[in-house]
Amino acid sequence: MENQYVLAMYDIRGKQDYIYKSNKMKEIIGASYIIRECFDAYLYPAAEKCSGKGLFSYKKEADPAGFSREGFARHLEEGYIGEVVYDGGGNFFVLYENAEIYRAVNQRFYRKVLEETYSLRVLTTYIEGIDFDNYAADQKKLYEKHRKREQKESMLHPVNALPIVQVDYHDSMPLSVKQKIAGRDQKVSYESSRKYRKYEEIMGRSGRDSVIEGDRLLDELITQKGEESLLAVIYIDGNNMGAQVEKCLNRTKRPDGERDTTYEASVRALREFSEYIQQHYIDAGIEEVDRVLEQTPNQKRRFVVYAGDEITFICNARNACDVAVRYLEKLSENEPEDAPRTSCAGIAVFHSHTPFSEAYRIAEECCEAGKKLMKKEKLADVSLIDFHYCQGAIGISLDQIREQEETVDISRPWVVRYGGKTAENEQIDGKFVTVGIVKAMQKELQKAGRSNVKDLLFTAKKSRADFMGELERIRAHQPDKEIDFTLGGVLKDEEIIRKLIYDMVLVYDLWFDEDREEI
Repeated sequence: MENQYVLAMYDIRGKQDYIYKSNKMKEIIGASYIIRECFDAYLYPAAEKCSGKGLFSYKKEADPAGFSREGFARHLEEGYIGEVVYDGGGNFFVLYENAEIYRAVNQRFYRKVLEETYSLRVLTTYIEGIDFDNYAADQKKLYEKHRKREQKESMLHPVNALPIVQVDYHDSMPLSVKQKIAGRDQKVSYESSRKYRKYEEIMGRSGRDSVIEGDRLLDELITQKGEESLLAVIYIDGNNMGAQVEKCLNRTKRPDGERDTTYEASVRALREFSEYIQQHYIDAGIEEVDRVLEQTPNQKRRFVVYAGDEITFICNARNACDVAVRYLEKLSENEPEDAPRTSCAGIAVFHSHTPFSEAYRIAEECCEAGKKLMKKEKLADVSLIDFHYCQGAIGISLDQIREQEETVDISRPWVVRYGGKTAENEQIDGKFVTVGIVKAMQKELQKAGRSNVKDLLFTAKKSRADFMGELERIRAHQPDKEIDFTLGGVLKDEEIIRKLIYDMVLVYDLWFDEDREEI
């Protein structure tokens, strides 16, 4: 007889929209914690209200034997109504005793989500009658059903504002709560008040997270207020994580060498993979960021999101490129041959008074530019970095900004790592610029002198002929320095040279002028 067990999947939707709906850093941080603690704060208590013991969690209660069908049955006998199968990388899977219990838990869970978050969307899907011998088949069935539910998902907010009601400028929600901000009471929406409340709650905690997050005030991260108030938000996201999960499951083997598709083997592999991602993409990555920043005049930073394979943080604009590149290089160190660790990074350089949500959006689109290039060119085992210097044009996409600025044809994204090694002074496939080439070109620009370098920015936008003429003028006026903009013949295409130098001159003062004194 087929069992009545239910495998359920919970998927938090629109995370970025929820977190970056506001420009207030306290709201942003509070929102990120609401998402991070969503299941701990709302699902577990909802399950406990259905039954005293609620859900068994392998992260909260030690179970040396790991997941097994016998263990699951034992937990049910002990009074639990289900067991968390997997919790990691934004995925949350629960095995329930039956569909009736699943629905009862969700009724309480969704009510709590509405009360505490207002507009956070969590989509859940389940399948009945699971096959303990074939997790892969159950997962496939669950994903297919979930995709259909995604297409039918409602995007409506719980309530709309009436014409006579004061509303929030950013999200049009009614202003219904007084919140103390910067020492005085201000009207905010119900959702914003919940985010502020979460922020105050986590600020009262101590431990690892409070150390990681860093400075609360963005003005503490700038070089000098009134002189150079430039910051950078860095958004880094892992590549091909779905494929990596599939590889992880495909590596499970039985003693006879055949693939082991059982729940026991698959769940064990998924949990180990989650720990592996946390170790390399988050823990080691944060340590490397801090190690690089310790060697700079302004060591301060502010982590906003760090979960799964995604990390977002703010630092002084001068440090952004070195930190992001080093993160990607560190990520791939000592990796398994058949499981490369790669990510794409996006950097948005912005003034401290710029709305942070806009800077974040641009950083995310820079990261996405790398992923689009990977897909278009069928690049595998590659880490890429792109950046944008925000100087206006708020509210439109990165593609539109570059089109308006006539900078669509650029050398970015740059390759940080390719084919299992750090990208050296060579082009990839004869057309992609590496950070090794960028560093080599930096030395040539240093020889040319800052005044000449700044002039190159204007000639690079005119025409190829004007630009190449300017390069020859610079070389002719400084014959003793032996300036070689082809980098010893590595760059054979004049157009690539023009694009690369233009990109570098945009941020030359911040990242590439070693002679400029720190303010």
